[in-house]
Amino acid sequence: MSHTEDNRAALTELDRDLLPLNVLLHCRTVVEGKNFVTTGVMTHVEGELFEVELPEFEQFELGEPVKMTVYSPAGIQSMSSIVFAKYEGAIAILQPPELQKRFKERREYPRVEIEGNALVVRVLGDSGAGRELQNSESLTIHDISISGISFSGPDAPHFAAKSRLRATIEIGITFDCELEIVRRERQEDRIYCGAKMHVLEPEMLRPLRALILRQQVQKNADARRALGKKR
Repeated sequence: MSHTEDNRAALTELDRDLLPLNVLLHCRTVVEGKNFVTTGVMTHVEGELFEVELPEFEQFELGEPVKMTVYSPAGIQSMSSIVFAKYEGAIAILQPPELQKRFKERREYPRVEIEGNALVVRVLGDSGAGRELQNSESLTIHDISISGISFSGPDAPHFAAKSRLRATIEIGITFDCELEIVRRERQEDRIYCGAKMHVLEPEMLRPLRALILRQQVQKNADARRALGKKR
């Protein structure tokens, strides 16, 4: 077996030993801030965020460093991070990067609903050159992640499965990307597509991540408000 194959086998074995991230869900969680310690329950583990339900959520400040201890079926898990957001009855904490060494998550990048538009500017060939589109129509974006997007618009031949496209995305931030169509569905006079997405400018990944995190927080806050009204 070659050195490369040895490394791949080791990585596969390591991944097999990792715990699923959702083992932390619904577990008793102690959060220790600079002036306050309290106990709550882990209610969300998705993407780059933890959500911890706490009656004393107002005691924490945005950006405050915290230590979190989760009493899970897989043992006591301790980690340090910061408070990213707080809303009625809960705080959102950024998942620390070293967490990936201990846990695995089925969906690496969560998708969030978002309003925006996309414009396809080029159809790419196998060599990457392709041809420019002069009269491309604006597409409506429905959701997005770091590595994927869904949109709808007037049908066109270049929306065939496995087509590769160059596009400009506008969702409050603007960036260029390459898309590969992986799913398409015709509904009346519109086409609905799902695509893999590769952001061309690495410096745009940071604002995109921040936007996705804000949308995650908004979604969770809205869900908690709706639940509160039902009660």
